Amino acid sequence: MNTSIRRMCLAALLLCSTGAVQAGIQLSSTRVIMNHEQKHVSVFAKNIVAEPYVVQAWIDGAAEEMETPFFITPPLSRFDAGVERRLTITRVGEGMPQDRESYYWINVLEIPQKKNAADNTLSLAMHTRIKLFYRPASVLKQPRGPELLQWRLGRDGGACRLMLHNQSAYTINFARIEIAGEAADFGRTVVALPLATTAVALSRCPATDTTQVIAHVVNDYGVVEAWPAATVTPATPAR
Repeated sequence: MNTSIRRMCLAALLLCSTGAVQAGIQLSSTRVIMNHEQKHVSVFAKNIVAEPYVVQAWIDGAAEEMETPFFITPPLSRFDAGVERRLTITRVGEGMPQDRESYYWINVLEIPQKKNAADNTLSLAMHTRIKLFYRPASVLKQPRGPELLQWRLGRDGGACRLMLHNQSAYTINFARIEIAGEAADFGRTVVALPLATTAVALSRCPATDTTQVIAHVVNDYGVVEAWPAATVTPATPAR
């Protein structure tokens, strides 16, 4: 199913559904890591409620591009109550960068069975996404940690942005970032791509240009770790 059709289906399900929603399919992890020597990795999906579901699974890129060097099986299956199945991710292509980690999205769409055949309403389909990381051989030898992340505060008039320069070959996933002792509200999940600079708009500017930042980072096991406090480089005016 292409991206536009899938989005239209999801939108229709959201608009036409009524009532409370409970996720019925539970995944065994919040992220999956594939090292260079692996061709297959797995995640388990389980139906934890009494109703049956049809489950569609697919993989897309970090920017939702549909062409990826992976496929997942089974792409479509029925989960009766209590059923647990293995979803297998297979690498079928190359072409990923060899000097840094790449990440993709594993998508699981759970479609509930209509309870009443005469009912004209649609039920809500729950869409779960977890990250898939691919690590080339060279990356496994590279260091990682807070010392490889540089912070800079940029000002543009009354607006501020936080510039995160990730010098490591790993993707950094932030659960929370505290600036000057207060949690920053970004309105979205922040990911610092490897060997790149990520700009994040702040809802408000810190009182001073030189301040401390504490990053709460999600590790390989889905556990949030607090990194030591770091100093944000003073602001640079926009040009």
